[in-house]
This record gives sequence, C-alpha cells and structure tokens, in this order.
Amino acid sequence: MKKLTKNRKAQLFIIEAFIAVSVMIIMVTALYEVQIATQPPIVPNYHEEVYTSLESLDAINVLDNYIYSVINSMTENITYYRNIIKEGIYGSLPDNGEFNLYYENITSGIEYTGSWINNHLSPPTEAMGIDYLIAEVNGELIPCTIHLKVWLKGV
Repeated sequence: MKKLTKNRKAQLFIIEAFIAVSVMIIMVTALYEVQIATQPPIVPNYHEEVYTSLESLDAINVLDNYIYSVINSMTENITYYRNIIKEGIYGSLPDNGEFNLYYENITSGIEYTGSWINNHLSPPTEAMGIDYLIAEVNGELIPCTIHLKVWLKGV
C-alpha cells in the first residue's frame, strides 16, 4: 500500500513539474512576442551621413575639381576625383548601399554628361534623393546642382 502511494506521489510530482515548465515556456514566449511588437521601427538616416560626406568633399574642393575636370575634359582628373567621390559616399553608406550622381547646370538646366557616377545603376522607387548646390567652381561662377540618389540593395 505504501508503495502505491509513493508511486502516485511521484507521478503527481512529474505532472506538476511538466505543467510548471510548460507555463514558464509560454510566459517567456509571450514576453518575447510583446517585446518584439513594441520596439520602434528602425528609421534609416544614412542620407544625413551622405550629405555630411558631400559637405566634407566640398570643403576640400573635390566636388569643384571634379566638375571643373568634366567641363574641361581632363580625363585623368575625372577618374581621380570620381574615385575619391565614390569612396567618400560609399564610406558613409551601409554595406548594402548604392548611389548614382550627376551634375546639372542650374542656369541652362543641362546635365553634364561626363559627370555621371554609377549611371549603370538604376535606383528603385524608394531611393532617397539628395540635391547639393554649388555656386562657384574654383572661383568662377558656374552654378550647378549635384543630384544624388541613394538606396539600399535587398531591402
């Protein structure tokens, strides 16, 4: 008789332990779901970093020298400054970031065809556009706008 009561107590203990573990798993899962649901969405702000990179490139006259090289068809300089601009912008974008860029003359509305960087890339509809105004190029009044589109691949 004692053996039978001990056996039932053991079975009851195992059932209680199973129920307690199950309840703990359910509660942890519920807390995890609530935590995921209440986190604010991640808002990309890489466009601010790209604009800061453009300002830095402008401060060291890379943007001016690039457009001056394009206007005067200086092929070596175009390649040199294009690579500096690419490195600067890619450095401020996430790893899956892409961009394309070109210069447009404000007074005539004509784009400088040699000024395109990454023109082979077509931006998606959710690409962010950034315009950057340059009033003078190396002391000459050549007002132009840099049209830059940035986006993330695979998003």
